[in-house]
Amino acid sequence: MQSTGSPIYHTSAEQKRHAQNVAKQQRLGMPKLRELLREKCRIRIINTRKNNVDGNRKIQLADLDNILRLELNELDEDLKLEEHIYEELLSDVNEWYALQEQHVEELFTELEADPIICPVCLKKPLQRLNYLYKCECGVQFEHAADESQLQQLIQQRINEHELSCTQALVFFIEALPASCRLFAICGSCDYCCSV
Repeated sequence: MQSTGSPIYHTSAEQKRHAQNVAKQQRLGMPKLRELLREKCRIRIINTRKNNVDGNRKIQLADLDNILRLELNELDEDLKLEEHIYEELLSDVNEWYALQEQHVEELFTELEADPIICPVCLKKPLQRLNYLYKCECGVQFEHAADESQLQQLIQQRINEHELSCTQALVFFIEALPASCRLFAICGSCDYCCSV
């Protein structure tokens, strides 16, 4: 008698492996198909990466171009500003030179108008009234020469003294019984003369 149990199959190990491989292939797909899908996926990933990198490069190049244009515009504005400042400084320097030249001309005209400086104080100009020369420092003396002749006489005495001595002459007024006269003296070489 036969029992109604589970049937007994006689399968070998090789048949089992073959059955497992077939089930695996059905579950995972054929090896060529799997490799083809892998390759397509890899190519799609590479292309996506490349597009992203190239897109970023294009964006970066566009941004860089915009930044460079802005910087060049700012430099151009800076150059215009520097040129404007340079022109202002140049006009200021020209004005300063003109003022200096005018000041020098005024000094020369003042010297020509009042050429004789008091030989005693060496600061104030001498004023002439007939034969009397006066200074604001209080010095006054008489001399017959006019202003240019007196200037020449004073310079002549200074030149005579400088031939033999390096010290400066000192001028002073000596009151004589009849009038006050101008004299020059040197404390170093005992040079003394009337002007």
